[in-house]
Amino acid sequence: MSRGKDTVLPLRLATRRASDELEGLHARLERLEHGLDAVISHSTHAFDTKSIGMLQELDMLRQSIGALADYLDQISTATDANGMVNVSEALTAIPLRDMACRLGGQVNSAANGGHAELF
Repeated sequence: MSRGKDTVLPLRLATRRASDELEGLHARLERLEHGLDAVISHSTHAFDTKSIGMLQELDMLRQSIGALADYLDQISTATDANGMVNVSEALTAIPLRDMACRLGGQVNSAANGGHAELF
């Protein structure tokens, strides 16, 4: 892999590129989730709690990646010429409370429990 000659970028462009990458991952996870949903709906076997938990984790990953992509997109457009950004609006728009707390610099011990967040 070769790098482009412009490795020093404005923060706006770097965060926009990261947001675009996350959006691509979000779309891939969404397609996977829909495919698994089709398989499950046509299955004659009941799923055990471990399988259901894994599907819920997949959904949580998709939601988290989408929320991060939206956050980065919002802060990339709000970054000023000095690279500073007020993240309060972007944090308010995140539907996952634990993620919003962590991105805002708050430590939330419940976020490390590995449990799905319902909202």
